This record gives sequence, C-alpha cells and structure tokens, in this order.
Amino acid sequence: MVVLALAAIALAAPSPAAAQTGDTLRRAEALLGQGRYLEAADLVQGSGLASSDPQAGYLLGFALVQLYRFAEAEAVLEQAIAARPGQDAWLHALAKARMEMGLNRGAMAALDQAIAIVDRPSYRYARAMCALNLGELDRAEGDLRATLLGQPDHADALYQLGKLSLRRGAYEEALPWLRRALAINPRHLEARYQAGLAELRSGRPEAAVTELEAVIAEVTGHAGALYNLGRALIDSGREEEGRRRLEQFRATAELQDEIEYLTRVVKRNPENLSGRLVLADKLLTAGRAEEALRELSAARGQAPRRAEIYAAMGQALRRLGREAEARQAEVAARRLARGEP
Repeated sequence: MVVLALAAIALAAPSPAAAQTGDTLRRAEALLGQGRYLEAADLVQGSGLASSDPQAGYLLGFALVQLYRFAEAEAVLEQAIAARPGQDAWLHALAKARMEMGLNRGAMAALDQAIAIVDRPSYRYARAMCALNLGELDRAEGDLRATLLGQPDHADALYQLGKLSLRRGAYEEALPWLRRALAINPRHLEARYQAGLAELRSGRPEAAVTELEAVIAEVTGHAGALYNLGRALIDSGREEEGRRRLEQFRATAELQDEIEYLTRVVKRNPENLSGRLVLADKLLTAGRAEEALRELSAARGQAPRRAEIYAAMGQALRRLGREAEARQAEVAARRLARGEP
C-alpha cells in the first residue's frame, strides 16, 4: 500500500519543466495584473513558451495588444486559439487586435465566437463598434442595447446610442441616453456636445447654451459648438452674443479649409504620414476628436514607434471620455520617448 501511495504521488508531482512553465505563467499573469505589459511580454518571449503552450501564447498576445503591437498580437493569438479553441477571452483579445488594424469583419467573426461561448457586455460593445465602423447601424444598435442589459452604467454604449438617435433625427430619444452617459462620466466632452445639439434641435435653446458653453470652455476652437451656440443664443433672444459666437465660428473657416485640404492630400496619398499627423492636430483643434482618433490610429499603423502619435491619441481619447485608454496611450508615449520597445 505504501509503495502504491508513493507511486501515486510520483505520478501526480509535476516535472521540473512543468513546474517552471507554471511559475513563468503565474509571474506573467502577475505582471499583466500590475499593468507591466512590456515586462510580461519580455518574460513570455524570453521563455520560448508562446509557440508550445497556448496559455503562454494568450498572455503574450494580450500583452502585445496593450503595447499596440497589433499585427504581432494577432499572429500569436491565432496560434493559441487554434491550439486551444473555446476560450472567449482569447477571442476578445484577437478581436481587439483586428479592430485596431481596421479589420472589422475579422474582429466581428472572433466576437461572434466569443459571444457564443459567453455573452458579456464588453464583447457586445466591441461588436457594436465594429458594426458602426462598417455602417451597419441596426446591428450596432442591437448590440449596444444588449450591452446595457448586462452593464447599465456603460457610458460609452449610452453615448453611442445617443449619437445613433441624433443621426436618425430622434432628438428627444437621444437626450436620455446622453444624460445618462454624462451622469456617469461628466468629462465626456463629445457626449456633452451631442446633448447640446439634441437640446437645440428639440427646441430648447437655453439648455443647449449651457451644454455648448461647457464644451467651448474645454475646447475653445470647437467649430461645431461655436456655430450651434451662436444659433442657440439667437434663438433664446440673446442676439448680440449669438452674432459674436457666429463671428468666432466664421473665424475658424480658415482652419476648416485647412482640414478639407489636408483630408484631400491624405486621401490622394495615404502614405503621407506627416500630412496625416498635421490633419489629426487640426481636427483636435477644431474639436473633432473622433475623426482625429481615426487619423491617429492610421498613423500609428504607419509609424508604431512615434511617441507623439500616442500622446495625441491620449488627448483624443480623453475628450471621448475613454479615460483608461487615454492613460494607456500616454504611458506608451512616455515609454517610446525613453527609447523603450
């Protein structure tokens, strides 16, 4: 009996190699939990485990996504998922990498699989963003509403539903979504701008003035806010103030002309990195954060080690209320400025 028991213990005990693998994976998970993504990536890559151990591949892929190394992340994650199917978090990470590279169909395919395994709000929201990028508004709306069923305080889903309602001309429907988004995240500048538009188009110019003045206090050159504030002031009987704001808006016409010119330049030559960066800067100055972020994402694909791109992304993300992503972009900017990988 003693011999049998010792044999059982011997069979159950992990080999030294397995124990070392387990230790490496635990250390990598700890580093990821602390936000030390570069150290985690270096640890897993240095161990050589990513090609043979699917869990190590996932951890490396996750770290690479956080480091904005999306093409590398996609390759590693695809290999890990092929070796161990049915991992919803792994599929979500793969979708993130593909989304950031503009591969929305591929990202949706990964998210379809993830949702079939576990229907999480974060997966639904990510798929909604893919659908919006592809112009599939009804599908996006369905996933945004599903996101809120699982996470009612999801400020970005509320904001996107408000924008969708505005786009469809349903101004009264837009306001509750936007008000809820602002209650959760008062710093969401674009939600405040959209709320101002909804108030104005719903016939409440005084309420619109309050929202639009708050936007201009943060971004003085916000062309859309200046124009609509001018209209709202005139509609509320404050004609002199309204005309002054419209004059300020007209003073931004040169900036708008520059944006149109640069947009044409970049469209003709998508490889024109310097032109794209200037365009992104002008868009930020004009308060067009979402458009600026699209240009900066494209620039990042062309020059993934340019620190100023990530710093500008931080600005755009913060205006969109995406505070955690803004901080992550700023950390990347500081890391690259120091010459780190």
